[in-house]
Amino acid sequence: MVIIMKCSIIGSFRKYYQEVIRIIDVFKKADIEVVSPKKSQITDEINDFVILRTDKTNNPIEIQLITFNRILRSDFIYVYNPSGYVGRTTCYELGKIEQKNIPIYYFAKPRDLPILLFSSSIISPDALSSFYKKHGSLPKQEPIGISDKIIKLYDALLNEPITI
Repeated sequence: MVIIMKCSIIGSFRKYYQEVIRIIDVFKKADIEVVSPKKSQITDEINDFVILRTDKTNNPIEIQLITFNRILRSDFIYVYNPSGYVGRTTCYELGKIEQKNIPIYYFAKPRDLPILLFSSSIISPDALSSFYKKHGSLPKQEPIGISDKIIKLYDALLNEPITI
């Protein structure tokens, strides 16, 4: 098995870690390596931040920095957000990911988060892994039905801010 694509899964591990484990397995079958999180078990929780057995520390700040290093080396990000729920830490991570222009796919449309979504942004883990196995690439993220002004503003965030 040759694993070409690397991804990270983000979302509320406190609420949905068992489903995250299932997604790791789904992606592995499609030769997608999940670099974060590692398949593990929750051993502790500090201020709503989960500690996994595979974490080498119980310091949430250190764990988050290690996680960011893994996330930012990913080819894409999968946000597991049933019913559109996106927690505080996930929002924080999404801001960093957007700055690096890493493709982001979501289980459901995020609620209460004014974020640019593309035509293929909302996709199940099974559909995403099937697409990758069939095409050897990720679904193209195209701005469909998005105004030129919004695209220009979004591009400016990724390149050089513009004066408005």
